[in-house]
Amino acid sequence: MPRRPVIPEPFGSQPFHVADATAAGLPVDLLDGPRFRRPFRGVRVPAALPDSLVTRCRALRLVLPREVAYSHETAALLCDLPVPEFDGDLDVAVPPGAVVPRLAGTDGHVGLDRATVIEVHGVPVVAPERTFVHLAATWRRDDLVTLGDAILRRWTTHERLHDEVAAGTRRRGIVTAREALRLIRPGVDSPMETRVRLLLIDAGLPCPDIGVNITDDTGAWLARPDLCYPDLKIAIEYDGDHHRTDRRQWRRDRYRDEQLRDAGWIVIPLTADDIIRHPQRTVDRIRRYVHLRSTLPAPR
Repeated sequence: MPRRPVIPEPFGSQPFHVADATAAGLPVDLLDGPRFRRPFRGVRVPAALPDSLVTRCRALRLVLPREVAYSHETAALLCDLPVPEFDGDLDVAVPPGAVVPRLAGTDGHVGLDRATVIEVHGVPVVAPERTFVHLAATWRRDDLVTLGDAILRRWTTHERLHDEVAAGTRRRGIVTAREALRLIRPGVDSPMETRVRLLLIDAGLPCPDIGVNITDDTGAWLARPDLCYPDLKIAIEYDGDHHRTDRRQWRRDRYRDEQLRDAGWIVIPLTADDIIRHPQRTVDRIRRYVHLRSTLPAPR
């Protein structure tokens, strides 16, 4: 059996131009064989590479003009930010007056400001602050608040995000952006925690505090609940799937809850089912405890 030819680097680990590979001595029949994918004309991707968003963006970058950057949902995903829906088409933006690329699997946008472009995963990406404003034109408020919370957690400050929104006075969706900005908070650890907070606010309950460090009467640290009403001693914890499948995490959660309850706190654990399938039941449950603690003195 003939030996498979060795693929020299960088052609075995990243997308590349066919012209570069043939210039390095790789035969065309090898490049057209099963060891490579052909996402775009003149571009090859090693078949061993996962067909991920990053790989696709790196491959597409090889056939895009230099002034193009990834934007909108694609930019958010590249920055590891939550996106409610993604149709798979890659969003690319060009400066005013430039020609929008017409390639299969892409959505073109006009109005790119080069001053807002950063590099992520080796490709040009519209910065999260500007992406927030772009997506306000089509996203629902709750999705935008979820995005904003994640942006504050990983990329920027509330002040810088505020300045970006303030500068977009005439942009489409700017009213939604302003409304979402008022509801965004720092210190949120997950999108579902944002959903819980918005669920309670929309139901007319007070906005819970985020990431408060709770201590006992001696000053010893007890816990840092996802959400809480400190004056009422009510803690709200969102338990994702890993909280149940990871036994060490499960044990830590149970110990934390026991510590809080011993200190007089009400602990309300929530799951995705409580938020997505039974939101009203969840609101009623929390409202009942808020009313109870608001009418009776909280334990000391």
